[in-house]
Amino acid sequence: MASVEQRSLTLEPCNCIMAVLPDDGSDRRLMRALRRDKRITRVDAVSVRAVAALADAKTKPGRLPEAVLSRLVTVVVSASQADGVFGYIYDTAQVGRPGGGMVLMSRLRGATSFPLPDGVPDERE
Repeated sequence: MASVEQRSLTLEPCNCIMAVLPDDGSDRRLMRALRRDKRITRVDAVSVRAVAALADAKTKPGRLPEAVLSRLVTVVVSASQADGVFGYIYDTAQVGRPGGGMVLMSRLRGATSFPLPDGVPDERE
């Protein structure tokens, strides 16, 4: 059996920023802006079912609020960039608008860097 070369991965201190956004294209616009303006490529978006924090005020007693399709965007950035990128995400995704979603951030033990080579094109719409 051939031996496998052991490589040590370097972990850098990082933060994970998560944004729950409406399913209106905000996630794709944010992802494009992060790559274009901040050169951030450690970004992922998935569909989720979400309930607004105050939605229970609009429901009948004893009933759960209706969940709506939303997008969860996860961004990994170095600890030194985290506060600035958090504000950038809030502004760029227009989280402060009614129904605009929410943003939260937590520390990670570490993450590996994965820079894309020069010339990798943006994905098409």
